[in-house]
Amino acid sequence: MNRHFAISMSAGFVSAVALLCSGCAVNPLDHGNLSKDEYRTVFSQVIRKSFAETKTDNLCLPPLFGTGPLAPDSIEINVDNDLKTPQSPAGRYSQLKALESVGLLSGVESERLSNGKMHKFVTYTRTDKGNAAFSGGAFCYARADLDSIIKWKGPLTLGEYRVAWVYYTSKTTHIAEWASFPAVLSAFPTAVAVVKPDVPKVRQVAIDLSSEGWDIAEYSKLLQMQ
Repeated sequence: MNRHFAISMSAGFVSAVALLCSGCAVNPLDHGNLSKDEYRTVFSQVIRKSFAETKTDNLCLPPLFGTGPLAPDSIEINVDNDLKTPQSPAGRYSQLKALESVGLLSGVESERLSNGKMHKFVTYTRTDKGNAAFSGGAFCYARADLDSIIKWKGPLTLGEYRVAWVYYTSKTTHIAEWASFPAVLSAFPTAVAVVKPDVPKVRQVAIDLSSEGWDIAEYSKLLQMQ
């Protein structure tokens, strides 16, 4: 997980919990103190439920087409500008070319004046293969499910709410063949740890308690995929 993102999440943790603790629970057990085994059971149920809500692959590349169900079928990139100021660790052009090389995108080149200079542009459109792997604005390439609960911190009581940071390992299945190609792994380094894991990846998520019971906090759901 990106260090800056982790620090930002920690800094805003208390205020975010107070504002956003909500959700439906798998098992609305006694709201009092539970035993260690009971907490482990509840947290396992909550995480498994969250993973099960996504019926298809739930490990995805960073979104390149925007986010949400209204993501466009095509995007255009100014190649010259991207090569001058690439995004870290790889520019969008490199990422899109990698996805084109494995058949997820089709690119059409063009040239036109931009700021008084001739620039190269490429319009990338998702192919049928790309659409089959596309969900919520991103290309998804594998499925994560709960492996085991490692530990948790808390639960911390904040007014009427209780929240715990839960650390767990996930197991990866259904890895798409295209995700293992060198060009894709080079353009999307975060996928390397998923496709070629040396050790189980430890993930973290905030699980809170509301009047409905225990559930993953909305502001924390993105951490599951980091």
